[in-house]
Amino acid sequence: MRVAIVDDEVHCVEGLVLHVKSKFPEAEIVFKGTKPEDALVSIPNVKPDLLFLDVEMPGMNGFELLDQLSVENFDVIFTTAYSQYAAQAFKANAVNYLLKPIDETEFETAVLQWKKEREMKKTLSSENMNELLNHMKREGILKNKIAVPVTEGYEFIETNEILYCQSQNNYTLLFTVDNRKLVLSKTLKEFEKLLDKYFFIRIHKSYLINPNYMKKYYRNDGGYLVMQDGKSIPVSKSKKDLITNLFDAITKTA
Repeated sequence: MRVAIVDDEVHCVEGLVLHVKSKFPEAEIVFKGTKPEDALVSIPNVKPDLLFLDVEMPGMNGFELLDQLSVENFDVIFTTAYSQYAAQAFKANAVNYLLKPIDETEFETAVLQWKKEREMKKTLSSENMNELLNHMKREGILKNKIAVPVTEGYEFIETNEILYCQSQNNYTLLFTVDNRKLVLSKTLKEFEKLLDKYFFIRIHKSYLINPNYMKKYYRNDGGYLVMQDGKSIPVSKSKKDLITNLFDAITKTA
């Protein structure tokens, strides 16, 4: 059994480590950490069978972290001091959880139940987890947040704060609604893949935009967009019809 633990409080992490070693000495702890950004990088590489995940963490909470990870290859037991309302959401979607402070007996029971379900091939499906995440989004508990690599490490940004991204060789410049410019150590192609589910559009080989912040579209001079911050961005020929249709759709629903 390969175990990972993510909790922003060191004493909670070490408490879970003690519970694991005491009740399941055969288990291997492949990751333990207090920073969600470290978990985002490490968990896909260490390939845990079971992740103990705190819900309330600064910067990126447990749901937001999980939203960026594939849950197809591991199961999750949430550790939380969250409200009863959230606990009901866990139950409704067949998600295991432990309320803090974590009782050793309840911990053992939860893991034994998980092991039994795993052996019977009744483990939590990715559909269950996706439904939970969608529920949290609908209720405003889970924001559409991504982790972006900056010089100092990672910064968590809500996608609705991003105006557009601009390619700069093997880096990407990210512009936000509060007039910040971040230099990110990923290519624009990588960001296009990351932001695709949030309806960002690659309108040019050098630009990826958030269509919510389009202000004007000019057909002359080859075609270009004016964004909310006044930036003019060229539109490639293959994307002109898409942009025109977008503006037409916005006009009809206005």
